[in-house]
Amino acid sequence: MSTENNVEFPILKKFIDIGNRSLLIKGESGDGKKTLSLDLARNVAKDYNIYFITGNKKPEMMHTWYPWTKSFLPSENIIQISSNELISSDSNFLLAEMLNRISGTVTTVDDPFVSDVEPKKPFIILDIWDSIITEFNPQLKMHAEKLVTSLADKHNGFIVFLSDKEEHSSLEQLVDGVIQTSKLYVDNYMMREITLKKLMGMEIQTSKIPFSFKNGKLYAFSSFLHFEEECKKFEPVPDSKNIFSTGNQNFDAKLGGGFKKGTIIGIEIDPDVDRYAFVPFLLPLVLNFLSHDNSALISLSSDQNAESYLDHISPHIDDQKLLENLRLYCHTFGQSKSQVVLERGEEQNFESAHKKWLEHYHQLKQKQNSLLMLVDYSFIELGYRGNLDAVLKAMIENTRIIRHNKDLMIMTSRPGFQTLGVMKSACDIHFRVFDHNGCTFICTEKPKLFCSNIQTNSSLGFPQLQLTDVY
Repeated sequence: MSTENNVEFPILKKFIDIGNRSLLIKGESGDGKKTLSLDLARNVAKDYNIYFITGNKKPEMMHTWYPWTKSFLPSENIIQISSNELISSDSNFLLAEMLNRISGTVTTVDDPFVSDVEPKKPFIILDIWDSIITEFNPQLKMHAEKLVTSLADKHNGFIVFLSDKEEHSSLEQLVDGVIQTSKLYVDNYMMREITLKKLMGMEIQTSKIPFSFKNGKLYAFSSFLHFEEECKKFEPVPDSKNIFSTGNQNFDAKLGGGFKKGTIIGIEIDPDVDRYAFVPFLLPLVLNFLSHDNSALISLSSDQNAESYLDHISPHIDDQKLLENLRLYCHTFGQSKSQVVLERGEEQNFESAHKKWLEHYHQLKQKQNSLLMLVDYSFIELGYRGNLDAVLKAMIENTRIIRHNKDLMIMTSRPGFQTLGVMKSACDIHFRVFDHNGCTFICTEKPKLFCSNIQTNSSLGFPQLQLTDVY
């Protein structure tokens, strides 16, 4: 989510600030055109008087549906041309009437002896453009477009056209910018996005920007960011009798309290996802287990450095709890001396490696406490291609052990790997993490609970998951 001065689309504010005069926002009804135009108005209200020209929304209705606009869109600036006028009047008359009302509203006379404050410029949103020009032939339509766009130049203001018509129009050649709002479905979840088709004077590096709504306001999703703030000790979140907390109270709430004990969690990772996206998801969970004197047994991939992994965890928890409760199973090549790190060895036979894994599991379980098991099976599959049947069999065996002992298991895999199919069948909750237009999302595939943009929140002194739902 964009946070730069609370501006959801900084590129659009800059587009207005550099002196452009007009923008066409087109898209189907319900795609967010009005909300987007009002959000742009909010961002520039310091320098502009905002006007909204509508055909079916009375001022009180506008402020009921968009209560956050009251601070910058006064009732007298909501100009209604009634539905009766739209139906019964000649289009030429409606155009003239609209121009007169706009001109009459935005034209003011300032007494130079009373105030030396520069008057605000008009920012006009036209929500009735389609109704005005619906009966015009191409020549009259172009004439009307030129008349209305000239208003912005005349009053040194800005004008926004809203249109439900998605096909190309002559208006696109006249205005300084063109944006299209749209909806699409990703794994049965509806995603909204804007497409930046034309912005005069601006370099468009990312033409498609996903966004969502919350409490009637618009929120733009952004690419995954790594936030580094002052490290603090982790404050554990209590587990309940039958549920493990994720270590993140907000995430717990989305999951109905957390993860039920004895649950198998599967995470499907798309290839282009930033691996760091898993830090705010998994780190609080691992820390919460260790803080409660429970154990964590984690199998690292061949390209993960054990010491780097420990560097993410150790600043947030007491050394004693770390030494007693955490075990990392990986290749160290003799470079790590920590008792937390377990050397995987060079076993060519997967059965031998899996036997050692289970030995470490049972050693940790001697404390009679709960355990978190975390394995990336796509890397296991890569490392033991010749023993794939044994790998798949071990996956099932591990899930049975975890369920029987009421522990928690998180296994991950990727598209194109056979372990993904077994993971999907064996898990109780199936997450999918994917990239869409440069933004990272997490969705629950089984059961269907939510689809959210992933960001990191480090305000508590450690990375934790911050989710903004897709609506």
